[in-house]
Amino acid sequence: MLTPRHGVTVEGDHLRRYESVLPDFEAFWEALQRPLPQTLAVNDQRLGAKALAEGLAGALSLTPLSWRPGAFRLAPEDRPGRHWRFSAGHFTVQEEASLLPVALLEAAPGDRVLDLCAAPGNKTALLALALRNRGTVIANDLQESRLAALHDLIRRLGLMNVSTTCGDGARLPLGENTFDRVLLDAPCTAEGKAQRGYLRASSDTFRAGLRQTQRRLLEQALKLCRPGGRIVYSTCTFAPEENEGVITAFLEAFGDQVRVRPVAGLPPGASPGLEAFEDQRFHPDLVHACRLWPQRSGTGGFFAVCLEKAAPEGTERAALGPSALPEPTKDPRLPALLARYGWSAEDLEPWRLLDSPRNVRILAADHEAPRGPRYLTHGLDLARNRARVAKLSTPAAMALGPLARREVLPLADAAFLAYRRRETIGLKAEDIPPSVTPGAVILEHQGTFQGIGLLHFENGTWTLESQFPKAWVRDNT
Repeated sequence: MLTPRHGVTVEGDHLRRYESVLPDFEAFWEALQRPLPQTLAVNDQRLGAKALAEGLAGALSLTPLSWRPGAFRLAPEDRPGRHWRFSAGHFTVQEEASLLPVALLEAAPGDRVLDLCAAPGNKTALLALALRNRGTVIANDLQESRLAALHDLIRRLGLMNVSTTCGDGARLPLGENTFDRVLLDAPCTAEGKAQRGYLRASSDTFRAGLRQTQRRLLEQALKLCRPGGRIVYSTCTFAPEENEGVITAFLEAFGDQVRVRPVAGLPPGASPGLEAFEDQRFHPDLVHACRLWPQRSGTGGFFAVCLEKAAPEGTERAALGPSALPEPTKDPRLPALLARYGWSAEDLEPWRLLDSPRNVRILAADHEAPRGPRYLTHGLDLARNRARVAKLSTPAAMALGPLARREVLPLADAAFLAYRRRETIGLKAEDIPPSVTPGAVILEHQGTFQGIGLLHFENGTWTLESQFPKAWVRDNT
């Protein structure tokens, strides 16, 4: 039995099979008994890494990651989700190892990106930010319920370049040779999460089924990737059968179409892929794969390999095909809404406004979403469309607040904390700028935009009614 010091007992004796490839196995075993550190990655669409570090000083213990600019390791006792900057969308929280596949993909503005198994969505969010919140990110998962966390990330971070789909990634009906970057963070036995108490022995039948699924997903990724594009295959398991074994079989079948791409800028303590395990030898190019062992990297267990699709002369990226995006909105209430905050047509040029059943959505103007998959969302909620007067959403206020010329109300610290507790706040006349009038106002605190409040003026008294989302209320510091 493996009994971590942080109070979780799991069945881990089957991990002793890795003694044959780990000369430091006792250190490995010891590392599994320590809490798994979290990392924080800045949302640089809101503020820079330096400003974030200064804003979190004294509240969280931040250690910059040498290999990943804009990311910080946290102390085990830190609770980043309780800080107000979390719900303000200034950063995401994840395990350090999960930053690796995004780094290997090197997605950049102008790329089309597909995340085949996206939930819970942290990697999708980082990919969307790498595209500078423009262009196309398609995030798919087999289970709709598991995409709820990604939809919350989209709202908090203000992502306007993501469409989410629900379906079997191995059969996703998208065109061949269409995506510049494809991420396959494959379903696996998750042995690398042992420090979180997420570990149990799996049957041979279950593992065999997983490997078949991993192969099918990988073949689909190859089909959808454009010539010269990249695929990153990753898992959070130590199991060589699901890592080097899957890639070896894949290269044996498709070696004329794809190669392992050497990569640089890996985390400290990263190890190459295994050459062999038990009675199986692996493809020699897997020396360019990356393994994270917890005793060497201080992270959870992880495997990642970057594959590059061959680009025969004359081949190029294919068109995505007819669009599945909704029609541009014709909501007659929107001009008044936009005018209230002083937004001009030029301000909104990078985006387009689309109709949806419940909300008007705002989406990157150059975003592409082809017909075929079952889409759940496109972009970000702009305004509710089931009211007599259009009302700006909290995520839109946070994202578009820097462009507003009117109806922006600064809040002092005490009023800001009361707003986040959903309280009604009394204000003095001198607190109200000349450009602010009663009604729905965008709230600003410490140079960042926080959401919506309803400003009232009755009988010579100003009051602010909080519209902070109930789901985001927590013990904020």
